[in-house]
Amino acid sequence: MTEHLPFTALSESRWANGQGRKADIAGGDGWSLGFAWLDGTAPFSDYTGINRTITLVEGDGFVLDFVGQPPLSVTRMGVPADFDGGWPTQCRLLGGPCCVLNAASARGRWRHAVRIVAPHGAGRLQAGNFVVVLRGQALVGADAVGPRDSLRVTAPKAISGSADALVALVHFELDTQ
Repeated sequence: MTEHLPFTALSESRWANGQGRKADIAGGDGWSLGFAWLDGTAPFSDYTGINRTITLVEGDGFVLDFVGQPPLSVTRMGVPADFDGGWPTQCRLLGGPCCVLNAASARGRWRHAVRIVAPHGAGRLQAGNFVVVLRGQALVGADAVGPRDSLRVTAPKAISGSADALVALVHFELDTQ
C-alpha cells in the first residue's frame, strides 16, 4: 500500500521568517519534508537544533552563505546537501528562481537520509520511505506518479520508471543513539 501525495494538492505557505514560500509534503513532531521556492536573495529561517538536507529540483542553483562556516554551493540538480539549520544562512541565487526539496529532522530525536536514484536502481522500497519524483515518471507498485508528486510507502514495493526518471528516496527514523 502507498499514500499518494500529488504536488497539485499541496498547500503553499510562507517560510517561518516570511521571506519565501514552501509546500509541505509531510511532517510530524520533529521532522518535515517539502518543497521550497527560492525566488530571490533572502535569509533562511532559524531552525536551531534541526539537521537539514536541501536538494535542487529546478533552476540554476544557489549559494548558502553561513556565518562562521564555509559557503555551500548547490549547482547540480539532484545532489543532496546537508547543513545545520541553526547556522545563520543567507541564500544567494546564481541565476533565476529555484525550487528545492527540503528534508529536516530534530537532532537527537530523529534522523533522516535523502538518496537520489534512477527508479531502476532503487531496489525494493521498504515501508516508511517517501518517494519524491524529481524528473520523469515513476511506477511504485500500481501507483503512477509524475514530476514533483510524492508517495509514502507503507509496505514493501517495487519501483520502476521512465528512462529519464530521477527520484528522491527520503527516510526518517527515530534517533535511538
